Amino acid sequence: MKILAIETATEICGVSYIEDGNVIATVEESIPRQHAKSLPLFYEKLVANTGLILSDLDGIAISIGPGSFTGLRIGLSYSKGLAFGQGLPLIPVPTLTALMDSGGEYSGAGLVLLYSHRDIVYAQNFTWDNASIPQNDPGPYQWDDIKRKIKKMDHVVHWGCDQFINDLNNIQQGNPSAVIISILAHQHFDEWVINKPYDLVPNYISPFEVGERKH
Repeated sequence: MKILAIETATEICGVSYIEDGNVIATVEESIPRQHAKSLPLFYEKLVANTGLILSDLDGIAISIGPGSFTGLRIGLSYSKGLAFGQGLPLIPVPTLTALMDSGGEYSGAGLVLLYSHRDIVYAQNFTWDNASIPQNDPGPYQWDDIKRKIKKMDHVVHWGCDQFINDLNNIQQGNPSAVIISILAHQHFDEWVINKPYDLVPNYISPFEVGERKH
């Protein structure tokens, strides 16, 4: 199975090519607000380095959100452009699942955090059973509410929350990467593949619809 994976949900922009579960090549970089310009160049570089033939792919995987509104839109639009020309399916990979997996194996209760804006983070609970298993839907939360939950968790992975975590010990920085998107797409291909993804949209999860605090 051959899959091209694209990651644009954060300031990381990247493409990765996986074949039969083996990552062949990756081109990615932290380039805030330059995804529209850089993504086509990264793809062209990957093709030049690997000899990848688009029509030979079994599908194109995309980090589907939540994350940067602009980044998600750029990534999915580019993925659709590549896929539709060859009649390829898309594999939408949940961004927070990929970020959680970037922290490695763990035991007990897991939590992943992705910074949105101001004091708002996207969060989702997980457990580990040979892979990260989501326990709820991702959603936006105020940091003060999440901070109380962190202390009860066994394993916490974050991206972009550095300004909040000075006094917390049980939290590690994750690694958004097209590599992880490609691996998850390979592992969950039959479950996640969308053969006719014409109406597929990013999982934006509006960060402005934060629920009221429950004390």
